[in-house]
Amino acid sequence: MRLIQQPIPARGTPLLIRSPEIQRLLARLSSLHSGLTGLCLALLLLASASALHASTKNNKPAGEQKKQTEHKDNKKNESQKDSNALIVSAKEAFQKGRLPELERLMVRTQGHLLAAWPDYWRLKLLLGMPGVDAKAMKAHVEGFVGRHSKHPLKENAQRDWVNALIAKNLWEDASKALAMLPDTLSGPQIACAKAKLGMLPVDNPFEKGQFASLAIGQETSDACIGLVDQLAKDEQVSLAYLRQRTRWAAQVGSDSSHGRYIELLRTQAKVQDTHSRGPDPVKTETLLGEILKTARVNSLSSLQSYKNHRKSLTPDQAHYAAFAVGAALWQRSHNESWTMMLEGWISLAQQPSFALQIAAREAIRRYEWPRLLEIIAAMRESDQVEPTWQYWKAVGLRETQNKAAAEAILVNLRDDFGFYGMLARESLGSTIKIPAPAAVTLTPADRQRLDKDQSLARSYALVRAGLRGEAVMEWSAAMRDRSDTELIQAALHARSAGFYDRMIAAADRTRQEHDFSLRFPVPFKETVLPAAKENAIDPWWVLGLIRQESRFIPDIKSSVGASGLMQIMPATGKMLAKNSGMKNVASLHLTDVNLNVKLGTTYMRQLHERFGGSALLASAAYNAGPSRAVSWRAALPQRIDGAAFAESIPFSETRDYVKRVLANAVLYHAVHNGGVVPSLRQLLGEVLPD
Repeated sequence: MRLIQQPIPARGTPLLIRSPEIQRLLARLSSLHSGLTGLCLALLLLASASALHASTKNNKPAGEQKKQTEHKDNKKNESQKDSNALIVSAKEAFQKGRLPELERLMVRTQGHLLAAWPDYWRLKLLLGMPGVDAKAMKAHVEGFVGRHSKHPLKENAQRDWVNALIAKNLWEDASKALAMLPDTLSGPQIACAKAKLGMLPVDNPFEKGQFASLAIGQETSDACIGLVDQLAKDEQVSLAYLRQRTRWAAQVGSDSSHGRYIELLRTQAKVQDTHSRGPDPVKTETLLGEILKTARVNSLSSLQSYKNHRKSLTPDQAHYAAFAVGAALWQRSHNESWTMMLEGWISLAQQPSFALQIAAREAIRRYEWPRLLEIIAAMRESDQVEPTWQYWKAVGLRETQNKAAAEAILVNLRDDFGFYGMLARESLGSTIKIPAPAAVTLTPADRQRLDKDQSLARSYALVRAGLRGEAVMEWSAAMRDRSDTELIQAALHARSAGFYDRMIAAADRTRQEHDFSLRFPVPFKETVLPAAKENAIDPWWVLGLIRQESRFIPDIKSSVGASGLMQIMPATGKMLAKNSGMKNVASLHLTDVNLNVKLGTTYMRQLHERFGGSALLASAAYNAGPSRAVSWRAALPQRIDGAAFAESIPFSETRDYVKRVLANAVLYHAVHNGGVVPSLRQLLGEVLPD
């Protein structure tokens, strides 16, 4: 039997075959003839050669073995970067709508840990193509689900399928698709679609109007517009209901949604002709819609438009417009904002959630407690039960001498470790107490099990690739049904792998058993603590800010260009570096931990000093810029409590940011500072108009 028929290639051959000793033995084998004796001898020679090669390999100097290991690790890292770059390029192709490019990249990512993502992005583009029909959609979705049946994107694909069918008005096909979906797949769009198609149980088949509430707050949803259309044809909703949907579509939706509701309103106004005198209600409703749509993009122009057309509107429409324009002006801290809202106060119960919340925040800023209670009472129940509005309702009740009712609300809030739970606890005279850490460990068997968990591996890989939104989606799906013990173990695993953001995300989800050292970690403390000390600022405030800014991902970059642990903008970094005497400021590496923390803590100190030692105003300025913090303070009608100022910040991102950073600072003290816990209320302080 001739074992070797081709010359041994120099490249691409296993290392064993390339060994000189093995080549000599194989040369001897090549002269052997077929037969059992020759085969046995061949096998024996190969075994001897393998042992010889292993012995030779193991006897290599330690330095050479180390170099080989390092070389392999470097090649592995380079390969990982290359494959991650393919995934990132695939997302960029998706975002630009370049289907052919995405499909080419998808082929190259076959077998990759993250292969489902380019495939899903391709599916999204295919479902949105103008000429795609229901049959093709079904084939695309079934193909994706077949390839990724255990991936959480399966549910996204199925939901996208239904939404695409509804967007194309293919209701019969949507009905078939909905019948195939699991009951666990839910959401407002699906609920509205099922209600329209008669797929939801009803108490009374002649009273379909019971589903009208599903469309409230969903004015841009194709399925919910379809449901309202069906209910209107069946005369199950009133003209007042249709007017409210039309107005909300103008305030929060798209022009197309508003146009569809105007047509519904026009049709039903003819059907339900009330023979009312005065201006044409549909014509003036269209005019009102133009004012509301303008308010969404240019509040100052909407104010002028309202003043110009107020007499052309019905009293109901004028009141509604006044309140809506006032709410829009609030975003600019305009001095007519509150006046306009008061002018339209009679429309309070008809306004959308966001407008009511704006009015509530302005009432808080002005200490208008009876007005605040009235606004909260007008909110939808789902909004009223949020900790924010429960806390401020308690404040309003306390300030209007209903202290027993206020205390009952605060007692219900005090066990929450969020911003308002902590304030509730302090209002009741208690201090923050961190629960003892759960006795959960990560055994070698647990680690091995989690090492093999593909959902965790995918989330880690997405973080490495810089695709944080996708990483969060994967991680949330992976953590969904885990017990507290399993969540803590996942957090420990993420910490050991260096993914602090995933560690925090897992630890934050626990319900009964907790480990706050995992929720509030101190990575990079050897850099952060000395930098904070050098700048004479609270190190726990710094860590609280970093936790909110980057979740301790050192190389993270935001969509607007902020970089590193403390998310420093390039222009801010250059200014800070130049002022500190650094050279080569044009080529700063802001993802370098030491440089980023040095510049970030310097900036925090400067802001802290500029705003008179107020961590509240300094935090707001760090996020939104010093000029905005100055303008918000200048617009205050009076001296107010720091919590009231934080809640009345017009920018939702900054409002949430400030509350989280300062709550983080207090909790970092509680976890790491030997039980010495500052008062959150004292940290917030008071803010005076400037």
